[in-house]
Amino acid sequence: MNGVVRSALAVALLTSTIAACSSGEPALPTASPAAATSALPSPGESPSSSADSPAVTLEEASEAFDAFLDTDNVLRQAGAGRWALLLTQDGQRPITIAGIHSQAGKPAHYTWDRRTVLVPRQSGHSTVWFAATARRRDASGEVRTGVFTFVRRGQDGRWLNSFASLLYPGETPPSVALDDDGYATALEPRDTSVAISPNLMGPLHATVAEEGPKGYASGLIAPGPQTTGFYDEISKAKETAKADDCMNYESIFASAPNYPIFALRTSDGGAMMLYTLIRTSSWTPSPQGLKCGEGRPVAVPAEARWLLSPTKSLFIRQKRQIIETQQYVSAVPPKASTAPAHVVGYEGIVTGGSNH
Repeated sequence: MNGVVRSALAVALLTSTIAACSSGEPALPTASPAAATSALPSPGESPSSSADSPAVTLEEASEAFDAFLDTDNVLRQAGAGRWALLLTQDGQRPITIAGIHSQAGKPAHYTWDRRTVLVPRQSGHSTVWFAATARRRDASGEVRTGVFTFVRRGQDGRWLNSFASLLYPGETPPSVALDDDGYATALEPRDTSVAISPNLMGPLHATVAEEGPKGYASGLIAPGPQTTGFYDEISKAKETAKADDCMNYESIFASAPNYPIFALRTSDGGAMMLYTLIRTSSWTPSPQGLKCGEGRPVAVPAEARWLLSPTKSLFIRQKRQIIETQQYVSAVPPKASTAPAHVVGYEGIVTGGSNH
């Protein structure tokens, strides 16, 4: 897509966004995002057959995806982060807020190609969605593949970015099964035809991150940097916090119940699952009698400095807490398989914090 067309799309989408907000430029939200409704079919509801007319066509999804990538890039480069925020919902809303603040007015510049949409057949839903992938190149020349979902409420609603993650370097997207017309199939939250139902993938992932290779869920999810790797990282951080700062440290992972889970059938009969986890890390001088840590200065992690002053927030008297919003792409095998699920993509950022 050439620069003229890109700019035209950007201006068109930005104009429609501004028109929808007659009160002027929106204030940057500081509270937690509102709860979102999952766009997956309800339990017991079977996917639409290939004969059904899709609620979203491949062409509509492609146009929406192109418009988002091009408009988002223009807005960020122009420093119009508040308008970029209006293109998001669910987990992408706090992630976008954090990105605006942490980049200190110097957003990264990306170019995108190899854009593909993955559109499940849907009908009779007030909320519809589609997934998409694209290859991203940054200013240094590094290439990664992005995975997205977009949600629209009502036939006349705007497409909003709900999920965005990056596949690990060198990883390719799971092969999504397509029918003769090029449409995908969405899985229900409690679909039992796969090794791990979509509604259980987040909780099991969280368990592996906390309990590591000895936990009850370790055989269901393959080792990796954001599974057993997190367990190793937390174990070392606990030792360091106690030895160097006289602090208790813990890090808890939880699935995000207010954010939707997206799942598409893959060619092997399994599923590609897209979901959000919340990680909460805490440093406390008590309750285990470590009074030696009370009021001690402890450096604020670099990724949290946009939330906590690196000088005023040094001292921890009761608790320091840092919250990350993390979005994952996982490949889950079919139910008959004995292979574990693999986490193949991850993107996370600090989205909350406090110091007392």
